[in-house]
Amino acid sequence: MMNYFSKRRRSFVILLLFLSLLLFSYQIYPYSKIYFEKYDHVKYEQKFLKSQWRVPQSKNVISDEDLYTYAAYEYVRGANPILINPETPHLGKYLIGLSIILFNNQRVMSLFIALFSLVFIYRIILMKTKSDLSASIAVFLVILNTTFVDQLIHSPQLDIYQLMFFLMTSFFFLKFSKSKKKSDIFLAGIFYGSMLSTKFFFQTLILTTLLFTIFSLITYKSKFIWVKKFVLLNIVGFLIYTLSNLAFFLHGGTIRGFLGMQKWILVLYKSTSIDLSRIMGGYLGLIFINKYRFWSDGYPVVSYQSWSIFWPIIFLCGMILAIFYLIRKGSDKTEVFFSIWILIYAIFLIFVPIFPRYLLMLFIPQIILIVFYVDKYIINKKNT
Repeated sequence: MMNYFSKRRRSFVILLLFLSLLLFSYQIYPYSKIYFEKYDHVKYEQKFLKSQWRVPQSKNVISDEDLYTYAAYEYVRGANPILINPETPHLGKYLIGLSIILFNNQRVMSLFIALFSLVFIYRIILMKTKSDLSASIAVFLVILNTTFVDQLIHSPQLDIYQLMFFLMTSFFFLKFSKSKKKSDIFLAGIFYGSMLSTKFFFQTLILTTLLFTIFSLITYKSKFIWVKKFVLLNIVGFLIYTLSNLAFFLHGGTIRGFLGMQKWILVLYKSTSIDLSRIMGGYLGLIFINKYRFWSDGYPVVSYQSWSIFWPIIFLCGMILAIFYLIRKGSDKTEVFFSIWILIYAIFLIFVPIFPRYLLMLFIPQIILIVFYVDKYIINKKNT
């Protein structure tokens, strides 16, 4: 009888993964031609030279996708990253540049990054639940989420790269919390540094520091042991971040100049003329009614074409479960870890001029938390 149910379960997992692949292909296929376009450096160079980044008050606004593409190719050709898009960390753009070198297309790497993200979502769920069924449900729900697929339709974007490094950091960090192996905390540090090196260094540093600190205060009895591991995590992380700026030093940059560049980036973000009072909490309007104020002239109310009715459902369930796991006695470290991140990131988004793609780092951890609950209280209810 047990073999019968085991075979049925395995068949259902295979079916669910097949449906995930089918759904993924269905969503991507109408845009598949963009993955076969040949990279045209002259076109992107002209876009950049005529854009707001080179011509003040230019009406030829360059999109983030095109800016990252141009910068990426220049980076892999050896350009000094301080001269092109220095306000955004460089590792993600180096990977986009690698995509151009390998495939003559800036978008193909995003497909591999998305695949690795799904693999680590699967592994995180499997590590926690020991259930391949629950892990495959998580993969299906992520593919169903339009913020994930939109990263591949409007690629290259840096959010999918940041998500992958966050998931890899989370996996090895949580694995270390159980195994206590130095190799796991070292790998977590490498991917933590990669996350810092991909997008919004200062914001990512603050959010992750809060995450690790609150997590340690809640779960670790020996704070001294935790401090040593936290220091190791940051040493490795900052080393990776510094290495992502290697080209700057090869072009004659100094430590003083490097620190000065970080200060300039911080001042740049602080000097924006955006009236935060007009856009605060805008992401909630985007999630619930698909309306939010965009931070351009006049702060127009706009909608997002890839909005989904699943957004408010995922958000509400994810927020409720995050609070539930934090106040519930007996919640394990994995549940606490993602609950803390969800609450920190949700609060952070209140004060951020929103782009819909910023929700990716909120929705995916919420889906992970939802699957934890489904696994324990629905799939394996008889065993609890």
